[in-house]
Amino acid sequence: MRRRVARHLAVQVDGEGALRDRCAGRIIESALLLLLLRKERALPRVQKELQEYLQRAQPKGTLERVVVDALSGRACEADELLAGLSGARHGSGMRKRLLLDTILVLCGLLPDGERPDPREIAPRPQAVWTELTLYAATILYVHDNAGAGADAGESGQEAAEYQELLVRRLAAFPARRVWEGNALCHLVALHALHTFRPGSELMREGIEALARLRGPDGGVPFIDGQEVFVTSLAGTALASAPGHERLAARMGQYLASRQHFDGGWGYNEATTQTDVDDTARCVELLRMLDARRYRHGIAAGEEYLCSRTNEAGGFPTYLRGHTSDLDMTAGAVIAMPWDRYGDMLAPAVGVLVDAQQQDGSFEPSWTLSRSSAILRILDALACVPAAETALHRRAAEATARAVAFLDESRGSDGGWGHAPGKDSDVLSTAQALATLARHAPGTDLAKPLAYLTDQQHDDGGFSSIADQAGPRPLPFDFPVLADVQALTALNRLIAHNAA
Repeated sequence: MRRRVARHLAVQVDGEGALRDRCAGRIIESALLLLLLRKERALPRVQKELQEYLQRAQPKGTLERVVVDALSGRACEADELLAGLSGARHGSGMRKRLLLDTILVLCGLLPDGERPDPREIAPRPQAVWTELTLYAATILYVHDNAGAGADAGESGQEAAEYQELLVRRLAAFPARRVWEGNALCHLVALHALHTFRPGSELMREGIEALARLRGPDGGVPFIDGQEVFVTSLAGTALASAPGHERLAARMGQYLASRQHFDGGWGYNEATTQTDVDDTARCVELLRMLDARRYRHGIAAGEEYLCSRTNEAGGFPTYLRGHTSDLDMTAGAVIAMPWDRYGDMLAPAVGVLVDAQQQDGSFEPSWTLSRSSAILRILDALACVPAAETALHRRAAEATARAVAFLDESRGSDGGWGHAPGKDSDVLSTAQALATLARHAPGTDLAKPLAYLTDQQHDDGGFSSIADQAGPRPLPFDFPVLADVQALTALNRLIAHNAA
């Protein structure tokens, strides 16, 4: 099984060493492009093709279902969705929900009285797409209020400032490219641009880029690629698969060439935004491949990670001071050597242990699967040296509870789903199998292995439901990750059985 999936994965790596899988189309982005084309009265053939995609696409969740109903002219039951979102529009959840609220507004699904004012969000440094979304949402809010007869004086001046910022950001990115590789953010920005510069060259270039991004399924994906993230995961898996060492070395060279001046990495080649997740994974692989050769890049990556740690010990996704994230915190612990950074990593491990839920699981962050979060966190807890007696004991206890959760949540078919009671899928099962192989030696894993055996295709590859989320909790899918996680699980199972 390992040889077959490794070969299937290896042939997808290009001559530069990158694995450039395509993100599957998604209803939200496809709907927003269709609405934009209708406003701009552009590309009638593309409009027709997007309508056909939306008619045959299978909605994943309530938001996608009500969007499809709204665009199809069917009565849509949005009350449940709006009730769920309203509770998260205040405090720390307000910024996270801004983009979802804006999507609902553009699709005509958010009543005027329910619409939040983006200006209520306290100004502070944000990720580049969050900043652009704030500009766009403010422009749309002021424009719609002015249309409803509200006072446009001070608000109009403020909107003009945001319009200038939005145009400057869009124009600074290469023409006819999806902005920062983020199709969803680009679409929201173009809807805002339409309110004051319809038909402009910037609009035409953006529409051209987004229409060209559509995949074989006819839909617009969330992002235009994830080659840095995917290559780092696949490289780590292939480096442990016999016969693929040279290929993994080439993948390492590719990743080293994609490091940014701040020492970090972004999720793909287009973005200027670096993050803790991609940086930790790239540092981990480069150290695994050749710590001496890549010592300067590794050192810069470690310095980047150090600059992001929060006072309480956790690590955010993008910027210091943002809410700490369990996945990011675990990644930083895995990537940084304890003998040099123990004083920083010990509080981070404390954050992870304290976040464990009563049932032994951890809340997923940028993924949807419980076993995904458990795998990453237990790998981090295993980094605690035995000399750290109290912390090592706490980590061992947390590991035992998480292992018990996996034991209890396994399905009758031998696999795992996103959560207990959910149908089994390849990604969740592979990540649970990888966890148990390393952190619960002696566990009988015959049934999970049999489940994966049944799921393997004739070409050696695997398929699964989506496990990534962005913006959370909307799922998006890079199909190759099923191969990557399956190979990772098989590597661990073979290695730990041999040991």
